[in-house]
Amino acid sequence: MRALLAVACIAALTACGSTSAPVAGTDREWVANTSGVIDELERDVSLAGSGGDTLTAARQALGDQSNLYTILVAYTDFGGCSHMVSAAGTPTERFARVERTLASACTRFERAAGLFTRAITRHNARDLLAASRTTLDASPLLTRAKVELERADQL
Repeated sequence: MRALLAVACIAALTACGSTSAPVAGTDREWVANTSGVIDELERDVSLAGSGGDTLTAARQALGDQSNLYTILVAYTDFGGCSHMVSAAGTPTERFARVERTLASACTRFERAAGLFTRAITRHNARDLLAASRTTLDASPLLTRAKVELERADQL
């Protein structure tokens, strides 16, 4: 069962790395799409929390197949974070700060996804804990992006 989960994890995270040209749209569409991406990533942060915040909790999470599937959903999105953001469309200049903040968050989320993949393939609780901590480090950037989005949208 663990091998099946590892294969699914690797396949899902690899597939999310594909790139496609963003679809240009109006500011309103971009704001709505980007807001949806931020909301999804915030939900994923909550799901990823099931990995635990201590080494003991991470070891327990690695032994719980049901929990791992839940966490896999979050880290699959994290692995495709840049793709999700680019799929929201091309922002106008007034939203450049939001885009930079999300790019910074995505760098961290994608690093967390790599750590998660390593944790699953090696059954390594330290890597799972590192993935959780990296996810938590990225989380405030989502809040900042949301605030920046609201401010820029009011201009």
